[in-house]
Amino acid sequence: MKKLIVLAFAAMMMTTASYAQEPAQKQHCGNCKHHQQTVTQQAQQPQVTTEIKGIDMAIVRAFPTVEYVKKASMWTEVYDAHRQLLGYAVYSKPSSNGIKGYAGETPVFIALDKNQVIAGVWLLENQETPKFVQRVENAGYFNNWNGLTIKKALKKEVDTVSGATFTSRAVALSVQAALKQLL
Repeated sequence: MKKLIVLAFAAMMMTTASYAQEPAQKQHCGNCKHHQQTVTQQAQQPQVTTEIKGIDMAIVRAFPTVEYVKKASMWTEVYDAHRQLLGYAVYSKPSSNGIKGYAGETPVFIALDKNQVIAGVWLLENQETPKFVQRVENAGYFNNWNGLTIKKALKKEVDTVSGATFTSRAVALSVQAALKQLL
């Protein structure tokens, strides 16, 4: 009888734990103020698909005080409310089309400050295997280009991440593809 009670209790605990790990329900819109705050607090990776004031979330996350953007030839100029230049936003697509990691393409977003020095690199929405992306993120891989000019970043050889070789190599190639279009 004790074994039966212990087994029933264990089964109940496992069921409860699995419900606790169920993914949250999909948001109904993403455009209302509540969801904009939730989206801002989520993953570090900018997503191009959601906008605030018509500005891609990738840009908003990289430049929180952005109020105005102006599409230039290969990049987007980012301005604050006083029309002061904050920096530049660069997307690797379409230059990185066809660059694949383990399971899919690895498009990136690059933020440059007003002196055209890299302020951050983020992986955009992708089909890559999440566990490999997590390894790359945990290794601080996206910080490899921070503080570099475009020319120095193009010359920099970045090692791959052990256990996520295909993903990290694809990210590096996507960064290079994005930066080459600026020269």
